[in-house]
Amino acid sequence: MVIRRGVNALDLQILALQAVGGFTIGAVLGYVIRKLAKVFIFALGLALLPIALLWYAGVLYVNWPALNELVGRFVTWLLGAAKGFEDALASASVFGVSSAVGFLFGLAAPALHSVYKPSDHYRFVKRKVRESERGSE
Repeated sequence: MVIRRGVNALDLQILALQAVGGFTIGAVLGYVIRKLAKVFIFALGLALLPIALLWYAGVLYVNWPALNELVGRFVTWLLGAAKGFEDALASASVFGVSSAVGFLFGLAAPALHSVYKPSDHYRFVKRKVRESERGSE
């Protein structure tokens, strides 16, 4: 029986599949959460708009110290959750790390780079072509 030390091709394929699969799943989840967060924030804004208008008109009273305390407790909870995520990422394998990188890519990439680059061909408003530009076409 021969025992070989080192990495064989099958191990590298499994490692590559875990990395690519984790990144893909993370990117899709990040993109979906980004879109759901936009919808949630929009709905929250629509729900808070009448309250803000009534507060501005003097009909409602907002307890600012209690609201400040509520936001402070939420931020404390969020920092604790981030610490748990940091611990989980430190003990994760290739799949976990690539999922986290893909998740961050899915959250940020649509804002950094668009797949559909704006061009003159696709415009919302068609501009008038001047006589001097018609001759060059």
